[in-house]
Amino acid sequence: MAIIVDTNCFARVFCRTNKEHSEFAPVLDWIISGSGFLVYGGSKYKDELKKAKKYLSIFVLLKKARKAVVFEDKKIDELQFMYEKMITNPDFDDPHLPAIVRVSKCRLICSKDSRSIPFITSPELYPKRFHLPKYYSGLKDKYLLVDTNIDPRLKKNCGLLSKREKETFYKKLNN
Repeated sequence: MAIIVDTNCFARVFCRTNKEHSEFAPVLDWIISGSGFLVYGGSKYKDELKKAKKYLSIFVLLKKARKAVVFEDKKIDELQFMYEKMITNPDFDDPHLPAIVRVSKCRLICSKDSRSIPFITSPELYPKRFHLPKYYSGLKDKYLLVDTNIDPRLKKNCGLLSKREKETFYKKLNN
C-alpha cells in the first residue's frame, strides 16, 4: 500500500519508544516487511520533513530501498496553491496533502489530524471517479493496509526489503 505519513505521525510511526507507536506499528511493519511504501513530495512537505531531522535520514534510507517514492514538487505545489485559494477555512491547514494524493494517486493517509479529514476527502478537490483517500489513525484502521489500496500504476514502485535492509532500517530506528 502506498501511504502518505503526515508529519504529525512521524514519531508515532518511526519511533518505537513513542507512547502511541503500538497504534501505528502496523504502518511501519507494512512498509518494512510488506509491500507498503511511502509517498511524498511538494515543497511544504519537504520543508516539514527537513524540520524533523531525526526522520529525514529514515526517509532517505527508505527511498534508497525503493520503499519511498517522491513525486514532482512543481505539480504538487501548483495544486496546493490552487487548494489554498479554493478553501480558506483555517481548519484546512494541510493543502499539500490532497495535492500529494492527487498527483501520486495515493489512497491512504496516516494522520491524527481529524480536522483535516472533511477537507482532504472532499470530492470537489479531485477529478470525477478519483479514489478519495482513506485515513489510518490507529489500530482500528489496520484493515486498510492492503495491496488493494495501491493504485495499479504505483505497484511497479513496490519492492520488498532484504533481511539485511530490514536489519539496517531497524537499527536506524533504534538510534
